[in-house]
Amino acid sequence: MQQHSSIITGPLLVLLLLLSCSSGEEILKEEIPPVLPEEKVTVSFSGKMELAETKAEEGGTPTQTQTLREGVNVTIRAYKQTEAGKPTAAPQLCYDYLVQSDGSLKVKSGEEMLLSAGAYTFYALSVNAAGDTVPPALASGSFSDTETLKNNTDYLYCAVTQTIKSAPDSAAQNVPLTFTRLAARLQISIVSEVGEGGDDKITAAEAPSVKLPLTDPSGSKITLGATAPVGQGTAVTGEAAYTTLQSKGDYTTGYTAGAILLPIAAGQALPVSIVFPSISFNGLAAQINKLYTLTITTPTGGFVSGNQYNYKVNITGNQIGFTTLSVTPWTTKDGSLPNGNITEDFD
Repeated sequence: MQQHSSIITGPLLVLLLLLSCSSGEEILKEEIPPVLPEEKVTVSFSGKMELAETKAEEGGTPTQTQTLREGVNVTIRAYKQTEAGKPTAAPQLCYDYLVQSDGSLKVKSGEEMLLSAGAYTFYALSVNAAGDTVPPALASGSFSDTETLKNNTDYLYCAVTQTIKSAPDSAAQNVPLTFTRLAARLQISIVSEVGEGGDDKITAAEAPSVKLPLTDPSGSKITLGATAPVGQGTAVTGEAAYTTLQSKGDYTTGYTAGAILLPIAAGQALPVSIVFPSISFNGLAAQINKLYTLTITTPTGGFVSGNQYNYKVNITGNQIGFTTLSVTPWTTKDGSLPNGNITEDFD
């Protein structure tokens, strides 16, 4: 019987040679890179907070930042970006962190966040408080809206998009977070400034209490990714819902009382009551539970996230009046705006 030999030539030979070699070997002077399994990249975070929302104008001061205070709680959610550049509906991971003395964030429980390579949007929330106070959770069934908020809480928010890259022998990739304040702050300063003679100047007093309405929290929430993460609300109605603040200071340098409140719309009337347990003028007998009242009207634009609204009130005898109203970043700069409406109770 005649034997026949088969000779394989051409493209088929090349294909067989490729299949017979393990990945990474040199074939036809070309290197085939090894096929690696999906790698998880360690991601770390560092946080700082904007102290101002002012722009760097000519002769002005640009926005300044500082690291978050040690022990502050932060919750970070990582959302994978889709091909359209939008976050996926549900977060890939959600971790709780504590701020360290150098501004870095340490996972409260377990290992550092591990993510596969890709583009992510990180949403971070904090209440700028140490201890047991933690950021608000997402509402049941929602991937973007938090539970109802409350006044007197310094909410911090951050949204940042960053690509996590997979690279051999790489250290943890750090994602810097810059937080902004979502609440506003109201401060009332009470002084006794008189002209020459000083007949109506306070000569003795106990620190007064200040009673006023804050923002109605009904329906308030943080929406991750929204242009305005928190919407403006309205003031609570009914005196039973008002907040009472205890002022600090003395009658020589003045008293101050402040509150943190959720953003509130323009044109809202905020009735304010100031009660001195005891107050004296000109060495006369002390007046007990002396009551002064005035009304603050929220300015154009309302009370805005990250701003502090400073109202300075002057008391002389039976008279009370504004001297200045200043709106600043959440700091203590001076300024002036038009006065509000003022009434006074002589009883």
